Amino acid sequence: MTAFELKQHYDAPAAKVWDLIGDFYAVERWMPGVAGVLRNDDQQTRTITLHDGGRLVEKLVEEGPFFHHYRFDDPGPVPVRGFTARLTVTAVGANHSEIHWAARFEPTPGVTEEDAKSALVGFYTSCLDKVAAEIGA
Repeated sequence: MTAFELKQHYDAPAAKVWDLIGDFYAVERWMPGVAGVLRNDDQQTRTITLHDGGRLVEKLVEEGPFFHHYRFDDPGPVPVRGFTARLTVTAVGANHSEIHWAARFEPTPGVTEEDAKSALVGFYTSCLDKVAAEIGA
């Protein structure tokens, strides 16, 4: 199993950051490349359609006041399988917060561990940067 963790600090309260990213079904607000999201409350899944036409179905496994734990089994355009991730916002002061994103996965056959990890880390880093741009922090 391959794993990675990303952390990024923001000059904004945790509640403000969570207001932006806390709705599991509204990733188009802060995730680059997302054309739309189809919400399925019965199954607690979101089907993300990308601008290039790729689709990815993610299932919400657990959520709390400032975290989401989710997985996807059918990776769509992502070069991994058995993917699980936890996205958490933590207060680090009255007007400062941190996003912590930890993930585990297996590369799909024919893809090296380093290539799969590099693709995911690059994408999630762009997400964290877009959060900063959206909240002005």
